[in-house]
Amino acid sequence: MKKIVRITVCLLLVMGICRSYAQDTRGGGGAETPDNFVLNVGYFEFPGVTCTDDKGKPAGIVNEITIKTLDNAKIKYLMQSYSAPMLFDKFSKGEIHLFNGVSTLPPIQASAVSSQIPLFELEMRAYWVGDKPPIKEKEDLAGHSVILLKGFTYKDWGAWIRDQKNKVVFYEPYTHESAYEMLKKGRADYLLSYKYIDDEILSKVKIPDLVVKPLFQWQCVLNINKNTPNAVALLKKLEASYQQLLQEGKLKKHEYITLK
Repeated sequence: MKKIVRITVCLLLVMGICRSYAQDTRGGGGAETPDNFVLNVGYFEFPGVTCTDDKGKPAGIVNEITIKTLDNAKIKYLMQSYSAPMLFDKFSKGEIHLFNGVSTLPPIQASAVSSQIPLFELEMRAYWVGDKPPIKEKEDLAGHSVILLKGFTYKDWGAWIRDQKNKVVFYEPYTHESAYEMLKKGRADYLLSYKYIDDEILSKVKIPDLVVKPLFQWQCVLNINKNTPNAVALLKKLEASYQQLLQEGKLKKHEYITLK
């Protein structure tokens, strides 16, 4: 009987050790990322925020934060631009390890270990020209026409607008420049877009009597795919790197007035 008890205890101990080891290697624990590991970093084209410059290099405010944080942490990485659908697909499959953006997007939320430290605030806006009814809720767009960017969800507004039963006429150009040109020419009543896109494009596309209405704000954070080696430890390392850069004045903390 005592022999059976000893064997049972040994088996339980072995199972516990194996379970603990599995948790560490899947992203828990404090183990370091392997030396030969290259972090695949993905972003999509979002002018002024995450974009690619004329030389083919990552640019924009959020990409700058990402690059400085990774370099300071001495992490090897490969950074590439993807279409939004491809980025979300590759992230959910673990082919992209890091996405610096909104964590509440369903494909990211389902697959990520996300930081609680806000790096940047993204603002969704409605634009119109002249004296039109103001937009506060998505329901205000019923019976009107609106320009959306192809591939963007606009919180839950995109799905609602694209649903025919809500009687919204919508257009989906592929580029931000085309969207603003359409608004300028009166092709639609409203345009949905984001701050920092307009900062860059409206310096080129002048629209008289343009009205800008902030609608929502989201926080961009570091998102590590759950299947990345030692994901939690890696996330903590990047958070520490970012905080160090802030303290040393090598990065600026972006703060905005809370919407009312």
